[in-house]
Amino acid sequence: MSALDWFKRILGQPGEAAAPPPADASMELAGLNFMTAIEAHIKWKSRLESYIQGTSSEELKAEVICRDDQCPLGKWIYSTGGERFGTIDTFGDMKGHHALFHQCAGRIVETAQAGNKDEAMRLLQYGDYVRASEQVKRLLAKLYVRLNTST
Repeated sequence: MSALDWFKRILGQPGEAAAPPPADASMELAGLNFMTAIEAHIKWKSRLESYIQGTSSEELKAEVICRDDQCPLGKWIYSTGGERFGTIDTFGDMKGHHALFHQCAGRIVETAQAGNKDEAMRLLQYGDYVRASEQVKRLLAKLYVRLNTST
């Protein structure tokens, strides 16, 4: 399976079987490994869940998490990515959902830190966080497919 097929599968487009792409498949474009960026944002759910449940050793700071320019994807968005692709609608949509994702994650941490763990878990499982997370994943895949097929 090629990297392009893997991203098309995320978008629900026809492609090869559901196997992951080979390790040597290039998922990097313009200085961003799109697969790594998607996986990092997927992992946030388990990180937040562990934090809420008190099983995490991480010291999460809501004032940092809520910023969309601190993670590798955010740094790319506000530098190379924005410079090269900022005029593409998909990029703008992804940037907006990425910002919302971080705002929601920050709110979840704030809620947990205020001692309202049930509400924090509800926000994680059913709130805007879920939709923003899915949109970031989908829009990154869409952007990768668009950039890869236009080059």
